[in-house]
Amino acid sequence: MFRHKSKTLIASGFVLVLALTVALAGVGLTRMTAIHNHLTLVTERHNVKADIIFSMRHIARERALSTYAMFIMVDPFDREEELRRFTDMAAEFMDLRDRLLAIGLEENERLALDKVLEQVRLYQPLHLALVDRITSENLSGIREEILRHDLLRQRTMLGLLDEMVELERAEIEKATAQAAREYNSAYLVMLILTAVIMVSGFFIASYVIHRTRLVEQALAREKEHAEITLHSVGDAVIAADEQGNVNYLNPAAEQMTGWRNAEARGQPLRNIYHIINETTRKPLEHPAMLGVLDTPIAGLDKHTLLISRSGRELAVEDNAAPIRNGDGENVGAILVFRDVTDQRQMQKQLSWQASHDPLTGLANRREFEVLLERLIASAQEQDKHHALLYLDLDQFKVINDTCGHVAGDELLRQIAGLMRPLIRDSDTLTRLGGDEFGILLEGCYIPQAEQIAHKVLELLEDFRFVWQDKSFRVGVSIGLVGIHAGSGSASSALSVADGACYMAKDKGRNRVWVHQDDDREAAHRQGEMEWVSRIMRAFDENRFVLYYQHVVPLAADAEDYRCREVLVRMRAENGELIPPMAFIPAAERYGMMSTVDRWVVKTAFAWLAGHPSGERLAINLSSQSLGDEDFLNFVMEQFRTTRLSPRRICFEITETAAIANWNRATHFIAALRAHGCRFALDDFGSGMSSFGYLKGLAIDFIKIDGAFVRDMIDDEVDFAMVEAVNRIGHVMGIRTTAEYVENDQILEKLRELGVDYAQGYGLHMPQPLEVITELPAGKTASAREKPFDLDFPVIGRPAV
Repeated sequence: MFRHKSKTLIASGFVLVLALTVALAGVGLTRMTAIHNHLTLVTERHNVKADIIFSMRHIARERALSTYAMFIMVDPFDREEELRRFTDMAAEFMDLRDRLLAIGLEENERLALDKVLEQVRLYQPLHLALVDRITSENLSGIREEILRHDLLRQRTMLGLLDEMVELERAEIEKATAQAAREYNSAYLVMLILTAVIMVSGFFIASYVIHRTRLVEQALAREKEHAEITLHSVGDAVIAADEQGNVNYLNPAAEQMTGWRNAEARGQPLRNIYHIINETTRKPLEHPAMLGVLDTPIAGLDKHTLLISRSGRELAVEDNAAPIRNGDGENVGAILVFRDVTDQRQMQKQLSWQASHDPLTGLANRREFEVLLERLIASAQEQDKHHALLYLDLDQFKVINDTCGHVAGDELLRQIAGLMRPLIRDSDTLTRLGGDEFGILLEGCYIPQAEQIAHKVLELLEDFRFVWQDKSFRVGVSIGLVGIHAGSGSASSALSVADGACYMAKDKGRNRVWVHQDDDREAAHRQGEMEWVSRIMRAFDENRFVLYYQHVVPLAADAEDYRCREVLVRMRAENGELIPPMAFIPAAERYGMMSTVDRWVVKTAFAWLAGHPSGERLAINLSSQSLGDEDFLNFVMEQFRTTRLSPRRICFEITETAAIANWNRATHFIAALRAHGCRFALDDFGSGMSSFGYLKGLAIDFIKIDGAFVRDMIDDEVDFAMVEAVNRIGHVMGIRTTAEYVENDQILEKLRELGVDYAQGYGLHMPQPLEVITELPAGKTASAREKPFDLDFPVIGRPAV
């Protein structure tokens, strides 16, 4: 505070003196310049006026002389030439008058000029008359006129002009006197300012001397205080000169370096502050050691170790700043450092935990993805080749479920220990999560990577996991993917490897599947996986819709049960309609069909609840729904919620789905038929079952597989199959429905065979459920009444 106040006061004093000096110079220069400019302007102006008046006097005199010359000339031509000169001088006189008026005249000057011009007006007619007499050679009395009158008038005019000249001289003298007065005034002001500056300078100098003494005393106290502070701070401090030699160590620095202040003084800083790189163990040179520190710097290396005099190693962080004198010259450096051994150890531990799996000690998925991105970048930029192995244990779930998670964790640890010796130091073994592992093989082509994959496979085939009194075999499915310039992103490479691992599982497990860029099976599965995400988004965005198709009665006794089969469709993101066989296979493969069936049941029930009681809908159920323990309860809950009559619903299940879930299917059918629902066995004839299964299923309808119906006109075997299914169904009291009826010929054949119902594009094109149109009672649609389009995409399961 004291130093700041002194600095402000001294600076203010010098600023005041400087301001006064500048004011002195400014006032002097300004005033002198103004006086000079004014005097010059006035003098030049009056000199110009005087010159003009002198010229006018000269012309007046010359005109008189010209008159005398014409009088004494004998030659008429000379007289004529002189007359022209006489006339021109009159014009010149008037021009000088105009110039004088243009410059501007004071009042007294204008009065004097008016007298001259008045005299000219009086004198000019007489003078011109005299000239006329001379030029006409009427010379009688001319001499007397000139001597008595003309000379007198000329003298009067010249006298007036002389008065004007004297007037201009008086004005010049007046301006000179004014300039002298202004000069004396400016001189006095400059003397006063000079005196003020001298007095101010004296007081400022006295104040500076006084303050300098106080500052020196304060600096001495602050130096003592700084030394006490440096002795008490926890950070180590070393001061060095411009050559990098130590001149001070505080106690913390003495303790960390092992050097006493007296011993270290004068020693090179590198001898006292001996630092190395923690990783390479190479000595480090700090700029402060060389005396070249120009700007403050932070620690040079995040892995710096200090080697003390006794050989003890400490992890340190340092900061350095130059010491400058009053002239801004570098005269040394201050080095501040602290012991961060514990913090660095903690950082290493946290860094390891962030990049490693705590169970197996392997790199985790996050670290794996970072390394994978680096390998892809090197492949794209340097055209290198690498490989990625995606491993999935085949029996892990069995061990985990039968022996518990503790056994599962131990299995993962043992497997990680088994695989570590098989990979090189440059490779990375990772636990990706659960029972999945990944191996990044750097600089490895597909053939070598395949050899390593088979070694891992053989190793795990021979391995037996023993837990308590149980022994387990563990297999592994491995997907192998090459990483090259065209591999794309890390996520896509990992997805391809996952797909290759799935293909290994799909082909029988415990094997290696090498992904090829033209791998159609893997590409197909990848497409199905993409459909899964699209299906989920469609559910979230409510983009599923229901269509329907008429089931048309053919026999007269079939009119009592007319219905419409519900068909599910999905709308794409751009609004286009997606047929079921584009997304149903993916939904079936990835266990999503039960979700689709639940949506269809709920939506169809809600639609029926709001429409007349005469409407009936047939709803398809997948094999997954029949195998779902809670699906029956879900259907019953929908009946209770909508208060819908079960007689308005017919469930369709495929032959293969019923056989695959026989017990659940029979229970499901029995439970709902007891409430009034009807059931149809869909696609009958497409599976490998026998007609004997029909005896065990309480169904109401058999739907003859459309693959037989479509070609029954041209194929005798297909015709026989349709005929046999229809006859067996009728024998068992089950009504029949023919699918894929696409033309009138097929329709007539079905009538001849006595098939009860028919449906297909030749009878009715699927329509949105919201735009149902009724058929006239007792009338079936024909190809002529409901035109069919053979170019319409034929769907494998139109009843889906």
